[in-house]
Amino acid sequence: MRNVSLSKIFKLTLPVATAYVPLGLALGVFMVSSDIAWFWAPVSALFIFAGSIEFLVVTFILAGYPIAAVAWTALVVNFRHIFYGLSFPLKSLRSLPQKAYGVFALTDETYGIVCAGNGKDLTGIEITLLQVTSHFWWVGAAFLGAVLGTFIPPEVTGFEFALTAMFITLAVDAVRNDPDKILILYSLVSCAFGLLMDNYVLDSSFLGSGVFCYLILISKDYNHIKNRSLLNE
Repeated sequence: MRNVSLSKIFKLTLPVATAYVPLGLALGVFMVSSDIAWFWAPVSALFIFAGSIEFLVVTFILAGYPIAAVAWTALVVNFRHIFYGLSFPLKSLRSLPQKAYGVFALTDETYGIVCAGNGKDLTGIEITLLQVTSHFWWVGAAFLGAVLGTFIPPEVTGFEFALTAMFITLAVDAVRNDPDKILILYSLVSCAFGLLMDNYVLDSSFLGSGVFCYLILISKDYNHIKNRSLLNE
């Protein structure tokens, strides 16, 4: 068994920290500014650990969303993790607690490092340490944001826009890198579908329905590209 390099693990998580720390700070401040007790920020970061869903949970709490709508939205938003599990090296994690935590703490960033980045050669214990360190960045940032939020005057508002700004940035970046701009059309269709579902079928279903529609549209393209590549072979 080779020695575990803690410095290597720490360096691998630095890019993760650049994403988790500012968003975690925003989450903590957002919760406090929404009149939610400060300690719920690190608690949610510790036990939910799902990024965007934690911001949405604040909105759901304030709006009084039914639990079914919350569960459906969480499933749709994080549905991609099912596909992550197909290639995540779960067999490298030996003990049952290690495997359970590996599934729980699987995020976009840690998956990218372990399966497609510089962490492809990590051992099971190193993968766990990578996930624990990444989790620490998120919980620590949410805690710090909550503490800072208690000192911010209530007149200062706008922290709830952090998640919207992040998604707008990601959307603009995706459109700029898509040569045929088909993602714009899919987004418009998904928004229209979400509005129809929300207004005529099920209240508070705009987000879940829209994301589900978008997943179907991009999955259609994936299957088309996959079948075309098989024909070319």
